[in-house]
Amino acid sequence: MTKQTRFMAVVALALYAAAVRANGADMALKHSDVVFMYASPDDVYRAYGATFVGWGGASSGEDVKRHHDLGIRCTGSMWCLTAGAKLIHENAEIRNACAVDIEGKPVEVPWLFDHTHEGTKSYFGCTNNPAFREHCRREVERCMKGGADGLHVDDHLGVASPAWYFGGGLCDYCIAAFREYLKENVPADELAKAGVADVNTFDYRDLIRKRAATREEYKKVQRQIPLMNHFLEFHAQAAAEHVKLLGEIAAKTAGHTVTLSANAGLPDKAHTYVIKYLTHIICEVGQNAHSGTVKIHHAIEAYELATKLGKPLAATASGWDWALVKEKKLETLPRFWIALAYAHGQRFMVPHPNNQWCFTDKLGTHWYQAPVEAFAPIYRFIRKNAECFDDFETASAEGVKVSEKVHVTVRKNERTGAPALHVLNLDYAAAEDRMLPAQNVAITLPEGLLPKDAKQAHILSYDAEPAAVELKRDAGSCAIILPELRLWSVIVVE
Repeated sequence: MTKQTRFMAVVALALYAAAVRANGADMALKHSDVVFMYASPDDVYRAYGATFVGWGGASSGEDVKRHHDLGIRCTGSMWCLTAGAKLIHENAEIRNACAVDIEGKPVEVPWLFDHTHEGTKSYFGCTNNPAFREHCRREVERCMKGGADGLHVDDHLGVASPAWYFGGGLCDYCIAAFREYLKENVPADELAKAGVADVNTFDYRDLIRKRAATREEYKKVQRQIPLMNHFLEFHAQAAAEHVKLLGEIAAKTAGHTVTLSANAGLPDKAHTYVIKYLTHIICEVGQNAHSGTVKIHHAIEAYELATKLGKPLAATASGWDWALVKEKKLETLPRFWIALAYAHGQRFMVPHPNNQWCFTDKLGTHWYQAPVEAFAPIYRFIRKNAECFDDFETASAEGVKVSEKVHVTVRKNERTGAPALHVLNLDYAAAEDRMLPAQNVAITLPEGLLPKDAKQAHILSYDAEPAAVELKRDAGSCAIILPELRLWSVIVVE
């Protein structure tokens, strides 16, 4: 390494470290931010009150200037998933840098079964292979050359994804790197118990082949193979370190500190390793669309985990969720998803007006064009009432009582201690795609949750005029009667 190269590496590290330290300051997402996945026309941005574009769309200087002129922060985006069927077909070096299984065969990306080129499939790239890592470097340099505010890394797990879920991650580079991981992280007695005679020459594939000769056999017994927990952790940590490196390259390319996000699909454990290196999370969170509002626990778990990990999150639904929205022409259910995310202190990205990704096993990849008029009002409401979202932190809802078809979260102003209650209607009529309005909804709160001198609660709803109701105090508790609950109301008590 030359002195100049060493100096540039130090500069990149310093820029990246500064970006991470800036989390929670200018670079962090605010609770009231309105986040787009991809770039959109100016008039669409204005309709929604956009503040951030999180999943790329600003790779050139012209793109960046357009967004900055609109007061919008923007990102470049690349993925660690695959080099794509065309490049794999045409480039032997890239073709040899695909993730492979125990038989040495490349592993296809299941959700890209319809993305082929002259018979070549879209295979996972191996982020432990120097050739694929160099491909990723070039992609970062390409998308950050315009000086975007941040980098988004899609499918950040790289080869860790087929290693965890699809029977891959077993090429020579993976095995060599795993050997080094074992030397540094696993006690000698544990290695000996697993049958490792000499860690310096150990090939994990030899141990696997004693139990499985094919990918299908391997997938059936994978979790029973000795050292497998270490193997999976190695892959996830290696993927996280690779994302960190990409962030450093992005900062160097852009010439300034950058945000760094990844499509880290919380609450899945494999996706948690990278969180410490991110300024924020941009990801898909399954909403269980086929169950309406009944099975929302998965999304809530993701939002609460992001809060626990101290990183702001902007979510979208899964491709399967959006496929149902497109098929059934749903509008109320996606509005509920938006409200649910904001109620839990996170954000839900704007349903894209041109290319919201959908996926089913039958149709493969297809796209939903979300009508602006259906969703813009709820985002404008959030921006208009930003002071009721920003600077509020998650607070315990213990002691809060509501009916079973109502979901309440409690947030507190970190400066004043004043609470804000997010009240969501769960009474969804799927056949009609509408919420059944509830009248005179009683919310009982512990007395200690409210300011002592508070007398009124202010009710804000995206589809109604603001209103105020009197607080009803009684023997250590307080009741708020919400005259009507349609989809979502925010109750602020001061």
